[in-house]
Amino acid sequence: MSFGVEIERAAAATWPSSTVERVDGWLLRHCDLLARKRSNSALPPEQGWGLAGVERVEQFYAARGAAAIVQVSPLEQHAELDAALAERGYRSRSPTEVMFADADQVAAACSAGEFEVRLEAHPRSGWLDAVAAVGGSPEPSLDRVPEPVRFAIALRDGTPVGVGMFAESGGWCGAYGMATHPDWRRRGVASAVLRAGARWASALGARLFLQVEVGNPGARRLYAAAGFRTAHRYHYRVR
Repeated sequence: MSFGVEIERAAAATWPSSTVERVDGWLLRHCDLLARKRSNSALPPEQGWGLAGVERVEQFYAARGAAAIVQVSPLEQHAELDAALAERGYRSRSPTEVMFADADQVAAACSAGEFEVRLEAHPRSGWLDAVAAVGGSPEPSLDRVPEPVRFAIALRDGTPVGVGMFAESGGWCGAYGMATHPDWRRRGVASAVLRAGARWASALGARLFLQVEVGNPGARRLYAAAGFRTAHRYHYRVR
C-alpha cells in the first residue's frame, strides 16, 4: 500500500458515514446525516479500477437517490481514472492538498501562547456550543467517529476562541474542523489547538495528517510553518 493510500484509508476510518461498503476494491461511502463529500463519495482501489467498477459505484449511489461522487485520491496515481470520469461527464470539484507531519515536530513548532486548550473525548454540548461560538457549523453524526478521538476547545479567559477535532486510526491522526473566531485569527489560536492535538497524537505513537483546500493559501502556510508537508492531492469528480 502506498503512502498516500495509507493516509486515505485512515481518513476514511476517522470520518463518519452511515453506510460503508467495499466492492471490487472500491470503498463506497454514504451518509444520510452529513452532506459533506467525504462522507458521500467512493474511494478508488489502489490499482485496477476498471469501467465495471465505475458502473458499480454509479449503481450504489443511484440506489440511494444520490449523485455518484468519486474522490480521485491520491490524484497522482489515478490520472487514467480521472480522465475516464471526465469523459463520462463527471465534473471536478474541491481540489485539496493532503499534508502530514511528525507529531513531536508539530508540538515543538507550535505554542500554546495565551490560550488554554481542553481535549474532550466526546462532542458534548460544550464543544458544539464552542463550534457555533467561533462561527463554525456543528455537524451531526460526529459522535459516530470511532475512538480514539478528541474534541479540542481553545479558550481565552474562559471564552471559546477556536476548535478542532483529532481522530486516530492505524498510526495516523487526522486533524479536522479547525476553526478560529474571526476576532482571534492570526493570533496563535490554531497553533495552540494543533499543539494540543499533536501532543495527544504523539502519546498514541501516531503521525498527523490534515486536508486543506488548495484555494486556502493562508491555512497552507500555517500548516507548513508547523512542520506539515504535502503527501498528495485529490479532488472529487461529481456526476
